[in-house]
Amino acid sequence: MAEKTTWKTSPDHDNPGWPPGIPFIIGNEGCERFSFYGMKAILYVYLAALYMQTGMAEKAADDAATAVTHVFVAGVYALPMVGAILADRLLGKYDTIFWLSLMYTAGHGMLAISEGQLGGTYIGLALIALGAGGIKPCVSANVGDQFGKANWHRLERIYQAFYFIINFGSFFSTLLIPWMKERWGFGVAFALPGILMAIATFFFWAGRKRFVHVPAKPGGKLGLLDAVGGAMLFMTVGSLMFTANQPWGVKGAVSAVCFAIGLGLFFFRQKLARDDGFLAVSVSALMDAGPGAWGRAEQKYGTEAVEGTRAVYRILGIFLFVSVFWALFDQHASSWVRQAAQMELELDLPLFGHIKLLPEQISAANPAMVMALIPLVTFVIYPGLKKLGLEMTPLRRMTLGMGMAALAFVTVALLQAKLDAGDKVHVAWQLIPYLIMTMAEVLVSITGLEFAYSQAPQRMKSTIMGFWMLTVSLGNVLVALLAAFANLPLVQFFWVFAGLMGVAAALFGLIARGYKARDFTQ
Repeated sequence: MAEKTTWKTSPDHDNPGWPPGIPFIIGNEGCERFSFYGMKAILYVYLAALYMQTGMAEKAADDAATAVTHVFVAGVYALPMVGAILADRLLGKYDTIFWLSLMYTAGHGMLAISEGQLGGTYIGLALIALGAGGIKPCVSANVGDQFGKANWHRLERIYQAFYFIINFGSFFSTLLIPWMKERWGFGVAFALPGILMAIATFFFWAGRKRFVHVPAKPGGKLGLLDAVGGAMLFMTVGSLMFTANQPWGVKGAVSAVCFAIGLGLFFFRQKLARDDGFLAVSVSALMDAGPGAWGRAEQKYGTEAVEGTRAVYRILGIFLFVSVFWALFDQHASSWVRQAAQMELELDLPLFGHIKLLPEQISAANPAMVMALIPLVTFVIYPGLKKLGLEMTPLRRMTLGMGMAALAFVTVALLQAKLDAGDKVHVAWQLIPYLIMTMAEVLVSITGLEFAYSQAPQRMKSTIMGFWMLTVSLGNVLVALLAAFANLPLVQFFWVFAGLMGVAAALFGLIARGYKARDFTQ
């Protein structure tokens, strides 16, 4: 504990260069993403084989593996909200990341040593979901915490580097881990991601004296009540991710219990000491609904607290439309694979000779293109547009990216029309929509991280990152709600999503025009 008293709690505002903790953060992120995507690359195949070992028929095993995989992914993108609350209100970002990373590593280890055992597999997945999901908003926000006034202009560049290393880890692990599974089995293939996660944790620990450690507020007993109460209130909705296969009565009962516990803890905490955080201000304004509610809340909690809460709601209005983008982006792992299966998959390469690709292998083009496009956009396109007098603000970039996502689906719809007409189409043509969609990802996803951090009040930065992660979950929920379109011919299915994205991009652009940006620097 004595060591913590020497840690910096605010950035150096006179340093125009890179913060000293950045190399440790980048190294940590690259190893962590390698571990996650490598494990995920073989998870479905492993679960299907495991269920068949228990005596399930092949179709039943596939269905069970699909359900568990989706519940796991939903948990990974729902639990960032819990990690954000822990970081902002109780532990601080560093301790939250460090302790959950140890849990994360243990989850990988459990998968490796429990090969062939359902119970151990479930425990391992639960630990990974809590670890991977819990650290997500904290890692992103911790990056921004390192920057002060003199080097704030570097924030855009660091989030681009951050996203580059994510895809670097993703690309190589997706190629390597399935190969290891074929050669040495699932146990060894799960072990390597665990080793990489242990290395990631070491990188993070090694940089502890170089990081800026923004303390949690209020911490202590009040922070514990805030963390538990906030987590329970979030799980009122978040629990639906884990009770998806349960009857509606069970879903409702679990949500009701979470809500009752969360609300009870909230009011108990307010009796001990009145809080002026996002939840407290929101509840006060809601209970005092009517003209002038925010003004009365301002008299009660102060201008800064109310303005911070309203800033979060303005950001959430922006995030709502980003969910539509994720609904389209995730299709490259499903409907685009269905299209690739109908295409010509054989080709001759100078070094590799004649090969036949698998339909699902085409998606490896995405992280490879991301790594190529980030430096192109950063050092060529953005500076070139600025010289022409067009300043590419974050919201302009995101609007353009959402429009390009719609264009990507127009392209796959046109390719599908050729296939439906009986024409032979080589899978190489699918690289065109991949390129367009990857450019959209660079414009929307990387910019969204930067925008979310810069627009969030200091004490709510991890929380707003948690909301950003929830856009991925909400996008997947949107796909599920649109499942009725699944019976359409594939070409019409693509046109539906292209139209949906086009409308969302237009509405996003209108809202963005009226948004007044603020920079909540350190």
